Amino acid sequence: MPRFFVSILLLLVAPGAAAGAILRGTVADAATGQPQDYALVQLFPAGSSSPRGAITDAQGAFVFSGLQPGDYRVKVAFVGFRDWERTVRIAGDTTLRIGLVAKPLTAQEVVVTAKESKGATSASRIDRQAMEHIQPSSFSDLLSLLPGGMAQTPRLGAPNLIKLREAGNSSDDYDISSLGTAFTVDGVPISTDANLQAVPGSSIDNSLVSRGLDMRAIPTDNIESVEIVRGIPSVEYGNLTSGLVNIRRRATATPFEARFKADEYGKLVSAGKGIALKGDDKVLNIDGDYLTARSDPRNTLANYRRITGSLRYNSRSVTDRASLRWRLSLDYTGSLDKEKTDADASMAGDRFKASYNRFAFASAFHWVFFDAGAVKSLDITASLAQEVSRMEQTKQVYLNRPVPLPVGMTNGQEHDAELLPYKYTADVAVDGKPMNAFVKAVLGLGGRTGGVRHDGKAGLDWKYDKNWGKGQVYDITRPLNPSNTNRPRAFSDIPAGTELSLFAEDALRFEAGRHRFVVTAGVRAMMPLNIRKAYAMHGKVYVDPRVNVQWKLPAAGEGAGRWNFEVAGGIGRHTKTPTLDQLYPDPIYNDLVQLNYYPTDPDLRRINMLTYVWDNINFDLRPARNLKWEVRFSTQHRGMDFSVTYFQERMRDGFRTMSYYKALPYKKYDANAIDPGTLTGPPDLADVPYTTDTLLDTYGRWANGSRIDKRGIEFQFSSPRIESIRTRITVNGAWFRTTYSNSAPIYRSATVNLGGDPLKYVGLYDWEDGSVRQQFNTNVTFDTHLEKLGLTFSTTFQCLWFTSSQPLWNDGVPVAWVDASGTEHPFTEADKHDTQLQWLVQTYSASYFDRSTVPFAMDVNLKATKHFGRWARLAMYVNRLLSAYPDYYRNGVLTRRSASPYFGMELNLTF
Repeated sequence: MPRFFVSILLLLVAPGAAAGAILRGTVADAATGQPQDYALVQLFPAGSSSPRGAITDAQGAFVFSGLQPGDYRVKVAFVGFRDWERTVRIAGDTTLRIGLVAKPLTAQEVVVTAKESKGATSASRIDRQAMEHIQPSSFSDLLSLLPGGMAQTPRLGAPNLIKLREAGNSSDDYDISSLGTAFTVDGVPISTDANLQAVPGSSIDNSLVSRGLDMRAIPTDNIESVEIVRGIPSVEYGNLTSGLVNIRRRATATPFEARFKADEYGKLVSAGKGIALKGDDKVLNIDGDYLTARSDPRNTLANYRRITGSLRYNSRSVTDRASLRWRLSLDYTGSLDKEKTDADASMAGDRFKASYNRFAFASAFHWVFFDAGAVKSLDITASLAQEVSRMEQTKQVYLNRPVPLPVGMTNGQEHDAELLPYKYTADVAVDGKPMNAFVKAVLGLGGRTGGVRHDGKAGLDWKYDKNWGKGQVYDITRPLNPSNTNRPRAFSDIPAGTELSLFAEDALRFEAGRHRFVVTAGVRAMMPLNIRKAYAMHGKVYVDPRVNVQWKLPAAGEGAGRWNFEVAGGIGRHTKTPTLDQLYPDPIYNDLVQLNYYPTDPDLRRINMLTYVWDNINFDLRPARNLKWEVRFSTQHRGMDFSVTYFQERMRDGFRTMSYYKALPYKKYDANAIDPGTLTGPPDLADVPYTTDTLLDTYGRWANGSRIDKRGIEFQFSSPRIESIRTRITVNGAWFRTTYSNSAPIYRSATVNLGGDPLKYVGLYDWEDGSVRQQFNTNVTFDTHLEKLGLTFSTTFQCLWFTSSQPLWNDGVPVAWVDASGTEHPFTEADKHDTQLQWLVQTYSASYFDRSTVPFAMDVNLKATKHFGRWARLAMYVNRLLSAYPDYYRNGVLTRRSASPYFGMELNLTF
């Protein structure tokens, strides 16, 4: 390690060897500071029309050496930006920092849809124009712009989870799809691994534990651009399986902007301004928003509120040897999810409230070095986020029978229990304080090997997740659920989760004749830290190799009629580690009634219980891993772009709750043997006969038991804007086929009662208990920009051609059965006819495994934006302005469908 750092130091300070002066510099987007690679830099000596040329590298840097003193004309050209030109006097080594300004919007250049990436992997880029046009309330609205995406009515009353490249809606057993999608904001990941906010025994499903990020909490008004990587991302990004959402916020001077939005489900107000403190070198961005929404506009008792605020400082400085960009940010996000009971409809007085407050601090340094060494840049990013969250629920509990109070705390404890009141109020609070820390350092590397150009990176990152909250706080004598299997536990007692990752990647650019290639190959190695030796993950290193190849074929034709062709593909492995909840679940408490003697005289009553407690940790739990591959073809001709991608994904060890069993022996006292005439108090257990019985208890435990197989085709076509009608046509869509199933055997108990007692056997089923789901949809968008009128409007024909679901076949027969002692036995042919074991065979109706298909449906959506000079913009939208939902027959029954419009409008002011 010392030799490594000495080598790096020498590379940074080694002087140039070329004779004469050196002109070096960087080229970046003046608005965002994003380096621009492949920009053409030309250097014209005074009085000469023959320039020297250079192409900027991945860090936007260029260098000219061996220059004689004098005046030189520098010209920079890059697609989509104005040409930059300036005369520079060279008297010695000189450094330039060049900021390119985007060309002014014209009718040809306004884009209100997502643009497919021109890189080697499948990704969609959503710019500011597209976001303004769709008028989002939260980040989830942006997903409608992806191939396969569809505009939906906002569901702000429940968590919004992301699903990429999936057909249909799956159950909670497949939440790895959203948990495995990484979100980064300005290079800083948003971690949810320490989230433990769940109310035990609650029927309100607002928990996000081990489910991923709630997109309702992400505002869109301060976002400059979003890149959603559906394919194989760089190895720089880890702890993901499904995809990457890379958010870049505004970091330039802007006028004061205010936005007011209203629709039938909510209201939103936002404001922001970018202040130039010293030219373009130092900028302070301040913004915030407030959102209030209801799941049902008719229901005033359930609402969701969000408030955000952000303070971001960006500075840039240049020396003769390097340029430095420094970013500092302080962010706040708060939300309140609240429900209460209508007093006129019920006297119960039930309440639920969930509050979320997140404070995040981040700092990042980006150096670009001008010396022509192997080290081109250095990035260091550090962040710290602290959440303060609380859930509170009040519930009136009514019982219709005597229920013993479950208060046992130790394993094997026999104790007498009191009875719960027939009516009581349960109050539960969950106090969570998740903290996330993140540090990353990346070296940008470059050079040449013969005709091959290298643009590489190497680095490491470290993440830390800890919850300092008090956890579940409630009176165990007044549980929310009478059959409570939990006890209060402080979240701060749970160990922290820590991970260290190393990564290295090289992008090789070379030409073979008229063919151009970019081969990006890298590897990421991740090691979980701070984990006990008992875990299978202890000491393990998980390696993710990833490769993307981009092949630009020779163009066909010349000039404006030229056809450009490109083939790209990639393959890679992606790994997501378990969350704290999955690694350290709550212990399970099971309270068994041994004697329930309940005469009319309360002084003679006695209820005796036996408490079992066991740790529910699965030490064999390992990270979920997904293998992806894809291939893409694209072409461009006369302003037309077309791309089509075929992909496959294969996961066999996603996280889910699997059923396990435990044999619990207990005493079964004979209450009929007690003579109440001889009692002067509760009966003495020594005088009561009993038999020993065993309860075969099934319970849930986290395991690697989910299988998700994806395959599909994504496509997108965009035309040039047709000048006669100022309209561009964009067509995108996707066919998805997703197989959801278990990848491990399942234990199940039968629900039948024999002789008044439940069946005391458990079956083991080695089958695929899931379904195959498919869907095919297209979106055809006509967007028109009338520049002279300041009017932009789009009409989208959103067609869902079909959706289908088909259960995976199984014969319903278990491979083994478990008796009351916990012993497993093979399930034989004779067992199918056994009086009790036959009930373990699952039976299905004749049509159960048939494929169910929902046919064609179409919505017509309209969006329009009107600019009033430079100061105001008025926009409106109507989803499902027109709809076509034909009737269809399902299992011989006529099904009728209908849809209601969803509309809203907003006003934007600029000062």
